[in-house]
Amino acid sequence: MVSGEPLLTFPRGSDGLRADPSTVADSCVMASPITPEIPGAPDEGPGNPPRSRVAFAATALAVTALCAGWIYVFFIYDPGLLIDELGDRTFPTAAEEICAVSRSELDELPPAVFATTADQRADDVERSNTVLSSMIAALRAIAPKPPAAAEQLTVDELSLDDQQQLAAAEGIEEWLGDWSTYISDRKDYVENLRVDDEARFLESTKGSDTRGITRAINSFAQVNRMASCETPADVS
Repeated sequence: MVSGEPLLTFPRGSDGLRADPSTVADSCVMASPITPEIPGAPDEGPGNPPRSRVAFAATALAVTALCAGWIYVFFIYDPGLLIDELGDRTFPTAAEEICAVSRSELDELPPAVFATTADQRADDVERSNTVLSSMIAALRAIAPKPPAAAEQLTVDELSLDDQQQLAAAEGIEEWLGDWSTYISDRKDYVENLRVDDEARFLESTKGSDTRGITRAINSFAQVNRMASCETPADVS
């Protein structure tokens, strides 16, 4: 034996003899390491699909629910009429045309908010009041009238069509009355400016002590899609 060389030993068999060297390699092969199991990790077996499949299924379900919701809103859901909304679009359509013409006339006038003196501001508001008064007169001319049967029957005795016509006529008349009150407030403002340089516009209230009447006027106009029939902002 040469000193310094590594000493190799071979396993022996049950009979005490050396084992066949060809079997030594097999007995010395290192077993491949076994990956330890992670506690709580899901097993991607037949009973537990991969996480990617679960995420895809959840996303598909959410998209389906969203699409179903929009289909319901656009094709199934019927909210009915809003408060103050007129079922017959005849008056709102004609009123918007009248108000649009008046709005154009107001746009051609000097803005009262830019007036440098109280007298100039009074003149500007007075000219605007003339345009608004003519607009309301034109709207009253096309406003629907209550049904003739309403003069002899109670509301409950009227037919459904007559009840709807009566409600529309009363709602429009109330709205026009609010407009008349608002114009009267503007006229008072003009008179106050003539005698008081520091006069302020005082708006009538409706519904409560803190809600101006313009709120009711504009709400009715907005609900019935009559944007041009909203109050101007020249005295606010």
